[in-house]
Amino acid sequence: MMATLLFGQGAAEEDGILRFDNEVSAFYDSNIQGNSFGDSDIELAYKPTLNFTRRSGLLGIDARLGGGFGWFLDNSEYDYQDFYSSFLIDYPNEASLPYRLTLGGGYNSTTTLDRYVGDRISSDSANLNAGFRYNVNERWGFSLNSRWSEIAYDDKARYTDQTSWGAGFDFVYIYSDKLEIFAGYGYLETSAISEYQDHTFRVKAVGELTPKLTGTMGLGHQIRESDDFGNTGDPYVNLNLAWAVNERLEVAATGGIGFSTTATGASGKQTNFGLVAAMALGSSLTGSLGVSYNESEYSDFGLDRSDEYLTYQAALAWQLGEAAALTGSLTFEDADSTRDQLVYDRLRAGLSLQMSF
Repeated sequence: MMATLLFGQGAAEEDGILRFDNEVSAFYDSNIQGNSFGDSDIELAYKPTLNFTRRSGLLGIDARLGGGFGWFLDNSEYDYQDFYSSFLIDYPNEASLPYRLTLGGGYNSTTTLDRYVGDRISSDSANLNAGFRYNVNERWGFSLNSRWSEIAYDDKARYTDQTSWGAGFDFVYIYSDKLEIFAGYGYLETSAISEYQDHTFRVKAVGELTPKLTGTMGLGHQIRESDDFGNTGDPYVNLNLAWAVNERLEVAATGGIGFSTTATGASGKQTNFGLVAAMALGSSLTGSLGVSYNESEYSDFGLDRSDEYLTYQAALAWQLGEAAALTGSLTFEDADSTRDQLVYDRLRAGLSLQMSF
């Protein structure tokens, strides 16, 4: 996690705020493919993003449109031109009303380093989601949600396109105006080489857990069913917490246990935990240190594979006025696997300049 960077509000429109974000970066990467034979290189990148926010009237709107352009000095075959877009609509934009409808989605064309494959892969993805929340009274309510997503890979010979859809519901106990308790069920069906059906039974607390601890704490049980590979049951964990130790120091913790489907269509279970501390070193300088652990296990198609990643991060962010910041970061990753070609060390270090207009 980076220290949060606060930018100016941008040009005000009649019904909203329009902001243009720009990020220019240069990074040394000791292993750009993420495998034991990976090459080192210098990556130069530019990421422009146009953001629109509207909170007046009955509709709340958040929209984003942007791109990512990257160039490698020695491995130009990995140069990329990415595209990002997303939107989120809330109705009504009025907290006093007992109901709320949300609609969101996006389309992205991206090039990423895939840890399972051990290479950089390109794909196009689209997603839609909708939700409905109704408060029956001051203490109780319920919520409904649905989602759909599709991902298509450029290399059809090596990777498997995927389509997912799901729905869920939660009963909501409104403990206070700062804390809510959710209890419910979620269903997700994924079509790849095989068909997977995920069932999640969960309880989660969202909001101010203590006067200085905020975020989400979710626990439960999940089951993945497959006609080809049988059923698997595991705990469900979803943690995203922030602890304001004092005015200068904040500690954040993340964690999760869940199912995933790889680019080749294999089913996996992922376990991840992370801890990061950010401290204000001055009026315009923030430093952060973090560590994270990720484990992935795969058993479909006769696989007996597990991957482990231990990652250390450090960053310094210098605020250059209201609309610009300079960030230096260092990341070291130690990867271990039952596959020899995926055992490697990776160092990534560089600078990025963020500006908003």
